[in-house]
Amino acid sequence: MPAESILADFMSGLNLNISIMLYKLVLRSLDEAIRKAKMIEIGQRNASGAVQYNAKMAQLEQENNRVLQQ
Repeated sequence: MPAESILADFMSGLNLNISIMLYKLVLRSLDEAIRKAKMIEIGQRNASGAVQYNAKMAQLEQENNRVLQQ
């Protein structure tokens, strides 16, 4: 199976957001594609965690302001 076909098969099985970001990169091997896909996934997870943290902090600040106004 040609290397391009293997990469295409791998990328078609990924999460759409990851495959879109990975598609923009120059990939020379399946191993490189796997490493970069994992890096993208970790970055997305970290970003998601930060967004959730910020949302929770905003909620707690609102609750605190309500309590202080009572």
